[in-house]
Amino acid sequence: MYLAWRSLSTKKLRSSLTILGVVIGIGAIFFLISLGLGLQNLVTNQLIGNKSIKSVDVTSQNSRIIKLNKKSLEKISGLPKIQKIGAGYSQAGNIEYNKSVAAVVAYGVDMNYQDLTNLTPIKGRLLNKNDIKSIVVNKPMLDSIGIKDVSKAVGKSVNVRIAIPKTQPDDLGDINDKFTIVGVIDADTGAELFMPSYLFEQHNVPQYSQIKLITSNVNDIAKLRKQIESLGYQTSSPIDTIEQVNQIFKYFNVVLASFGSIGMIVAVLGMFNTLTVTLLERTSEIGLMIALGGRNKDMKRLFTLEATLLSLIGASLGIFLAVVFEQIFNMSINAFARSRGVSESFSIFSTPLWLILGSVVFMVIVGRLVVFLPARRAARINPIDALRRE
Repeated sequence: MYLAWRSLSTKKLRSSLTILGVVIGIGAIFFLISLGLGLQNLVTNQLIGNKSIKSVDVTSQNSRIIKLNKKSLEKISGLPKIQKIGAGYSQAGNIEYNKSVAAVVAYGVDMNYQDLTNLTPIKGRLLNKNDIKSIVVNKPMLDSIGIKDVSKAVGKSVNVRIAIPKTQPDDLGDINDKFTIVGVIDADTGAELFMPSYLFEQHNVPQYSQIKLITSNVNDIAKLRKQIESLGYQTSSPIDTIEQVNQIFKYFNVVLASFGSIGMIVAVLGMFNTLTVTLLERTSEIGLMIALGGRNKDMKRLFTLEATLLSLIGASLGIFLAVVFEQIFNMSINAFARSRGVSESFSIFSTPLWLILGSVVFMVIVGRLVVFLPARRAARINPIDALRRE
């Protein structure tokens, strides 16, 4: 190790240029792969949001033939590996406030369904089991009826009208009543409101629009979905979205790594040139060490260690500089986004530990492959021929 380090430190300019090539090569690959992984995480989080990957949504593809009602809920609830299950209704309606009328999608939810939907209030609270004439609304719904200040929305009384066809003579028909806003959620979808599901049950709405459930283990999802689909229902899960995103970014990351590999080719050629020139310059020195008792495998090990040192130093500096540039680039992007009205900060880079360790190991392996020919030549040097050149 000492001899390898002395050889590199003696030729400072040559070693520095070789290391610089490694820094550029591994730094470019690390930077681009981090970008790909960061964009993948960003897209996945935007598409999935706050949904749990252990959740499953159940719907009926043909509600006239296969109904999603209380019997369905009981049947699905009896399947194994289900931790929590809830059901929700969905119906179009109108909302009135101060002579403003707007179309809205009304959801009737039970407590389990509300929990599994992962609603996050920005003002007020969510529904509880004691609520009767209470609703939770989203920001687009408030905008549609002219309420711009979210903080003033909680406690407001609005009239909600939901058209519900009568299926029996004694059915109550439409929901048309005053409701109090108890909470506001931040959602970029259309105008929506959430109310207790018992109101829909009271008006004899025949079937649910959706059932949500969560499993105890993500590995149980595939089997559970097959069991539910065998009953004739349709299922979806955030895992489907994750798999689609991963499939797309698998090729995208390969493309990014391919661009970075251009710098790696330059680094490999520079390292091979440095080691080859070093071998030619030190032929007599190697011959002398062999004559003094050095073994052939020691000469091979010497050059292998030199290549390993070049790889480790270059990889460490390359990763460090790549992370610094990532932080600078990320801060610039966030500053630009804030100037355009985006309040939440985000990162377009991802640097997991496996990527850092994998990059270092990859560079060391590349270095050992590059040094194979020079090291083999060093191990085969004849000391007599080497010393005869002096």
